[in-house]
Amino acid sequence: MTATHKQSVPSLRMRMGWLHAWVGFIAGLLLVCIFVTGTMSVFDTEITHWMQPETPSAQPGIPSAEALDRAAAAVTEQEGKKNRIFLSLPSDRDPLLHVTYMDHDVFRSENFHPQTGQTVPLRETAGGLFFFSFHYTLYMGRMFGVILVQVLAVGMLVTLGSGVIIHLKALLPNLVAFRPQSSSPRPWIDAHVIAAVLFLPFMFMIAYTGVLIHANRFFPNTAIERPNRDGAGRNGHHHASPLPPLAPLLADAAETFGADRLGFIQFSPKTVTVVRADNTRIGISRDHIDYDRTTGERIGLVSKNSPAARTSQFLGGLHMARWAPVPVRWLYFISGCAGYVMFATGLVMFLIKRRRTATQKNSLPMEIAEGLALGTVLGMPLACTGVLWMNRLLPADLPSRVTVEGSTLFVLWGALTIHALGRAFGRRVMKGWIEQSSLLSLLLCLLPVLDLATRWKWIAGQDQTVYAAVDLTSVILGLIALRLSVVLRRRTNATTSLPEASFSKETVS
Repeated sequence: MTATHKQSVPSLRMRMGWLHAWVGFIAGLLLVCIFVTGTMSVFDTEITHWMQPETPSAQPGIPSAEALDRAAAAVTEQEGKKNRIFLSLPSDRDPLLHVTYMDHDVFRSENFHPQTGQTVPLRETAGGLFFFSFHYTLYMGRMFGVILVQVLAVGMLVTLGSGVIIHLKALLPNLVAFRPQSSSPRPWIDAHVIAAVLFLPFMFMIAYTGVLIHANRFFPNTAIERPNRDGAGRNGHHHASPLPPLAPLLADAAETFGADRLGFIQFSPKTVTVVRADNTRIGISRDHIDYDRTTGERIGLVSKNSPAARTSQFLGGLHMARWAPVPVRWLYFISGCAGYVMFATGLVMFLIKRRRTATQKNSLPMEIAEGLALGTVLGMPLACTGVLWMNRLLPADLPSRVTVEGSTLFVLWGALTIHALGRAFGRRVMKGWIEQSSLLSLLLCLLPVLDLATRWKWIAGQDQTVYAAVDLTSVILGLIALRLSVVLRRRTNATTSLPEASFSKETVS
C-alpha cells in the first residue's frame, strides 16, 4: 500500500466523521420526532381503538344490508353538506362501520355496528391518525412538510452511510460488546452502534422507501391509481343522485377481491367506488371497482399493473406495513424503537464530544444544543404520552376534543423544551434529564390505571386484546425510562464533587 493511499483512508474517515456528526445532529433532532410518531403509527388503528374506549366487540366481515342502508343514509346526509365522504368497512383491526367525512379540515365519523346497524356513539378523537400525520408532515402541511421529511430521510441515508464507514473497522467488536458500567461516552457509543447495526437493513429500507413514497411531490406522474371523483368539487359533491343499495355492490366486489379484502367505499356524483383493502398484499395498489351510481351496474375494474407501478406500490406498502400480520408489525415497532435509540444516543454523543472543546465564551450554542436535545429526546415521547392522558381526561362530549388533543402535543412539547433550555442555561441539564425521564416513567406506568379507571363501565362487552397490548407496552417503556432515570441519578451522585456545567461535562467526568 502506498503512502498516499495510507493517508487517504484516515482522511476519508475524518471527512465522513464531520459529515456524520453535523448532518446527524441537525437532522437527528427532527428524526427523533419522526421515529417516535412513526413507531406509534405502526399501530395507529389500535391506538385509535384505545382512545375510543366505548368501542364494543364486533365480528369483521361484510356488513349486513341493514347496517349498509343506515350508513348510506348518513352518507346522503353528509353529501348535502358538500363534505368528502368515505365509508370504511370492518376489518380485523377495526371491526366497526364508519362514515368518515371532512369537517373544516378535521376528519369526523359516524359509527355503526356492522351486524345490527345500530349507531355506536364514540368520542371524537385525534386518534392514531394524528401521530401518523405528524410522522410524514410534521404538521407543516402536505406540501412543505412532506418535502421536509423527505429531505430529512435523505439526511438519514447520508448519516447511515457515513456511520458505516466510520465504524467499519471496529464494527464486530462494538456490536457484541455492551459496557453500561464503563465511563462515558462508552455506554452511549455501544447503545448507538448496537441499535444501528442490528437494525441496519430496516433503517436503510425505511429511509429509502420514505423518500420514494411521496416522490409525486417531485414527480407528479404517480404510479398509484386513485379512485375517480368524476370532477367533484374540492369541497364535495354537487347534484348527486340517490345511492343504490350497497349490499349487492359489496357482494359483487367480494367475488373479485375477496370478502375479507374490501377496504372502503368512495362516492362521487356518477359512481360508487369499492376499493381493495391495503392489507391484502404488500403493495398499496388502490385497485378499485367503479359502479354506476344510478343503476348499481359495474362499470369496470381499475388497476395499474405495469412494472413501474408495481415497484412503486411495493415500496410504499413496505414502508407503511399495512399488509403485515401482528408479529411483523411488532418487529416494525421494535425496529422503530431502535431507530429512536440510535438517533437519541447519537445526539448525546455529539454533545459530549463538543463539550470537551467548548469554552466559556462559546458555551451559549452548546447550552442551546443541550436543551434542544433534551426537549426532543424525552420531550417528544412525553408529549405523545400526554395526548393519551388528555384523551381520557377530557369530557367525552367536549365539542373541540380533536383540537384540544392535537394541541396537547405541541403545548407539552413546548413547555418541556423550555424546561430543558432553562436547565441547560442554569448548567444543571443533567437534573433536567433526570426530571423528564422520571416524569415519562410515571406517566407511562400509570397509563393502565388511567385506562381502567376511565373504561370500567364498557369492559364487559369488549375484547381486551388492544387495551391490554397498549397498557403492557406502556408499562414496559415506562420501566425502561425509570431505569434511565436511576442510572443518570447514580452518575450524578457519583460526580457531586464536580462542577455541574452541562449534561455532556457531567457524563464525561
